[in-house]
Amino acid sequence: MIVDDDRENLQAMTLMIEALGYRPLTFDDPRSALAAIRSGLRTSLVITDYRMPGMDGLQFVEALRGMGNTAPVIMLTAHGSIDAYFKSFSLGVFDFVNKPVRDTELRRIIMTALEGHGSTALRTR
Repeated sequence: MIVDDDRENLQAMTLMIEALGYRPLTFDDPRSALAAIRSGLRTSLVITDYRMPGMDGLQFVEALRGMGNTAPVIMLTAHGSIDAYFKSFSLGVFDFVNKPVRDTELRRIIMTALEGHGSTALRTR
């Protein structure tokens, strides 16, 4: 699952994850992502932006965890702070990554998160 209010970021990350052989589900706002999970969507990995209108990434992760979802979360930010960094880890975020991030680095983080979680993520190949 990718959650980001910036459609260009959504598209770029979708292409990168598809190149790894996975089929990501994308949401341009965290509330719709939470609604999908409430409706039964299962996730193996969540990549979310930190700064989004209406609900930031920390609030999103807090709600996600409150629903019992334990999927690893990678939070991306161009506007991080030390407080947000520490709060993200207290919520169980797998990694807090500053933008811009190189594709090779993000791929490594994604694969490590999936492998470490014993993922049953749907591969397309």
